[in-house]
Amino acid sequence: MKKIVKVLIVLTIVSAGQLLATTSNTTVQAAQIEKPKLVTNKAWTKKLAKAGYVFVLPNAAKGVLYKNTAAKGGKSYSRKILKKLVKNHTLFKVRKLTTIKNSISVDLISKDGKYKGYTNYVNGIYNKNLFNKDLQPLINAELKVMDAKDNNEPTSALLEQAQTVASELTGKNKQIADTSIKQLKRYLKHKDISETPILLIGKYPGDLLAN
Repeated sequence: MKKIVKVLIVLTIVSAGQLLATTSNTTVQAAQIEKPKLVTNKAWTKKLAKAGYVFVLPNAAKGVLYKNTAAKGGKSYSRKILKKLVKNHTLFKVRKLTTIKNSISVDLISKDGKYKGYTNYVNGIYNKNLFNKDLQPLINAELKVMDAKDNNEPTSALLEQAQTVASELTGKNKQIADTSIKQLKRYLKHKDISETPILLIGKYPGDLLAN
């Protein structure tokens, strides 16, 4: 009888151990499956970084800039500071762009190096050149091309109009226009958000300053 009891105890211990091991493995596997993967898009990062300090925060009420160091705890800058950054049109440069699931995040640094953090690409940055009155005809022309492409409508005539507008600009505006037209053509070819002309960031896919 004692031998039987001992055998039962041993079997119980073994079974319990197997159960714990199985549970542990299942938990680890679940954690591995559920943990979102953060991916740096090098090509997109290079494109945005090359543009330099041309981005501003569009809206202090809706926008946010998270401090990205462990010591800061990933918390946002205060609303007071955000309002100041928006009001002063503080310029930022993109240091890195990462994707996680369906979200796109950009790591920013201000021109004076005082403010660093990350925000959402889609509604967190706005190209300062969108405020340039001389570029408005080009911006509007390019947006028509983008909308037509997204709606599977003809784009050739609209692209030609945008190119005509670009050709009429001079100086620095002409340089911005020529670069934007090249990027627009790439968007037409690939129809990928990463190919969005940098000039239109903040206006496309939606105007961040619209009420």
